[in-house]
This record gives sequence, C-alpha cells and structure tokens, in this order.
Amino acid sequence: MPRWPDDTKQRLVEAAYDLFVDRGYSETTVAQIADRAGTTSRTFFRHFPDKEEVLFSEDDELLPLLVTSIERSSGASDSGEMMREVLGVLADSMSGHHERLAQRDRLIAENVALGGRELAKQARWQHSVADALERRGYRRDDAAILAAVGFAIFTGALHEWLESPHTDLRALVDERFPRVAGALTWPVP
Repeated sequence: MPRWPDDTKQRLVEAAYDLFVDRGYSETTVAQIADRAGTTSRTFFRHFPDKEEVLFSEDDELLPLLVTSIERSSGASDSGEMMREVLGVLADSMSGHHERLAQRDRLIAENVALGGRELAKQARWQHSVADALERRGYRRDDAAILAAVGFAIFTGALHEWLESPHTDLRALVDERFPRVAGALTWPVP
C-alpha cells in the first residue's frame, strides 16, 4: 500500500497554485507547497524537479494527447483540415480549465525565469509535433512549417480565450485557419 494517496501530484499542483496566487511565485517555497498539500518536500521532488515545473505539469498529458491526435487523425483531406482536427482535440481538453490556465498565464507573465521555461517547453512541443507529422509522412521541412503554423494558431486562440472566458476555445482555433490562409495571399505593400 502506498504511503501517500494516488492524488498526491494533483494536490501538490493545487497547493502550489493556491500559494502562488496568495503569496506570489517567488515568495513560495517547495516546503510550503508540500506542507499545504499534506506531504513532504521529499515527496514533492519525487513528482517535480523544481517548483517551476509545477506550472507545466499538464505537459505530461497534453503533449502526448497532441502527438497521438496527429498520428491517429482520420478523414482529413488536407493538412489544414488535419491540423484543425488535432488542435480542436487539444482545445477541448483545455476548455474546462480556464481559471487555472489564466492564473498560470499571469504567473508566467510576471516572472522572467518562468517565461524562459515556457519558451523552452514551447520549442519542445513544436519539435515533437514536427516529429509526429514527419512520422505521418510529411517531409521534415514541411512538418516544421506545419508545426510552427499550428503553434501560432493555437497560442493566438489560447491567449484570446484567456482574456475572454465566455468564448469557446475550439471556435477561436477554427476562426484562425481561414485568416492564416488569407494572410498568405495578401499583396505585398
């Protein structure tokens, strides 16, 4: 029988967010997070390498979901339709977490080190998406372009959604596809 309940990681995440919001990210320690979660610092470090990683814990589920969606995407007649389907799955999985994601976004915006970690994570995601697209049959250069465009579409929609909680994230993603296509045909000024 495990010493700690199975929800330890989730309790640590919730405790961390509560403390980050109440005290500020920089003023919160791992010991405080562990104490709030009813566990120890040692247990914290079994789940996370540092307190920064708590803010990126969703990567463990979202990135594999995205990659699997690419690999299993069905019925798409072109790359745009396939990416719309895949990004829609990601949007749906995030839609129920608006408040937490908005808190995370504010914390990252307020802390330069967290911004750097986010950029590193984004680069990893983009590379993983390009790899999945390449496994699906796209040339490496094309896969990298699709990953970059998909990333731009999704992050733009995500930031708009975080500022407007009464909108639908999937709808915001869908709205961006024709806008990207249109932007590629604009005349040069």
